[in-house]
Amino acid sequence: LIVGVGQDGYYIASDIPAFLEHTRTVQYLDDGEMVETDGEQIIFRDIATGQERSKREIQITWTVEQAQKGDYAHFMLKEIMDQKESIARAANQDEEEIMTIAEAIKNAKGTFLVGCGTAHKACMAAEYFFSVVSGHHVNVCSAGEFKLYHHFLVAESLLIVVSQSGETADVLEAMNVAKSKGAKVLAIVNVEGSSVARAADYTLRINAGPERAVASTKAMTGQMSVMLLIAYALKDALHDGKTLLFETGALINDMLNPRYLERIATIAGKIKRHEHLYIIGKSWHYPMALESAIKIQEVSYMHAEGFAGSELKHGPIALIEQGTPCIALMGNDEVTSDMLNNATELKARGALLIGIAPKRHEIFDEWLKTPDAGAAQPIVTIIPIQILAYELAVQRGKDPDMPRNLAKSVTVK
Repeated sequence: LIVGVGQDGYYIASDIPAFLEHTRTVQYLDDGEMVETDGEQIIFRDIATGQERSKREIQITWTVEQAQKGDYAHFMLKEIMDQKESIARAANQDEEEIMTIAEAIKNAKGTFLVGCGTAHKACMAAEYFFSVVSGHHVNVCSAGEFKLYHHFLVAESLLIVVSQSGETADVLEAMNVAKSKGAKVLAIVNVEGSSVARAADYTLRINAGPERAVASTKAMTGQMSVMLLIAYALKDALHDGKTLLFETGALINDMLNPRYLERIATIAGKIKRHEHLYIIGKSWHYPMALESAIKIQEVSYMHAEGFAGSELKHGPIALIEQGTPCIALMGNDEVTSDMLNNATELKARGALLIGIAPKRHEIFDEWLKTPDAGAAQPIVTIIPIQILAYELAVQRGKDPDMPRNLAKSVTVK
């Protein structure tokens, strides 16, 4: 829980945006603590002993305006559009701090990368960043599964945890497992002063600003951006990584124009009555296919599944029939020809094939162009999917900001 300290009283919530319009001064409860207040003062105590505990106040840098919808119909759309600037903010990291972290990864006896849900898919993409950009191996798993890997941990291991809120229960548990072995922890978070940030040995903020919609958009691309930057630092090419991300931000700014949004809305209108949607990708677009399915399912309630393109013939292709909408996520790289073969197999079974790629291929029934962004390709590829998910939700009469049965900060196991 978080306590907001205002001039007119105190506010208690699990996420800062809930009271940001009233105060930007916060104090955090740690595990095993309680808070007493009569509206005039506030006292933190140890639950077991009743002993009073002192707390420092943290000033939140977000503004009220950043946490409001402005002229947008929904927070989700606003946060998608925020990515015109948020990628550059994620890239604006302290160079000495990034190089310190890169050195820690180089010296670690096993680096583990964990997150939950969308953050986990960002970690999966980062596994490719580390492999392709710097030739460095990392181990990726869902934070909720990490305790099963405890026997691989030693004091010289490094755990990298990724969380938008910094309050995710499974992530905190993973940190406790690592610390019980004496391992160091790097936290990549959006919320300063959060439980995850306070417990970590190193912390990098993605600087996305407040994210109000339950479905994560700009936080995910910020997480990928920071991890891509670390991959370049491991290659001793940090400046190249920063330049790439600043250029990617400019490409996204050009891509997110009214005509592009209208094009995606039109495609959403063509598939909104279908109940099944399948997405394929290869290399770093495989985790983007998985993330695409999450995003579409959680806000539109349309059943969606993501697959590695090479896995189609091992089962999923049996699901394809005449008119089934399928999305192929592609870049301009060494796996393009393989992906075209996979997409052709879908088309041969009657799929309505939507291509998201820098180049139009004749097998596409519909095409959404993405800029060619090199190693940052998955960052630009996921954005039209975010817009498509938003449009499907709106056109199917759902609230994209508050999907049923879901919470923004998952603070319970």
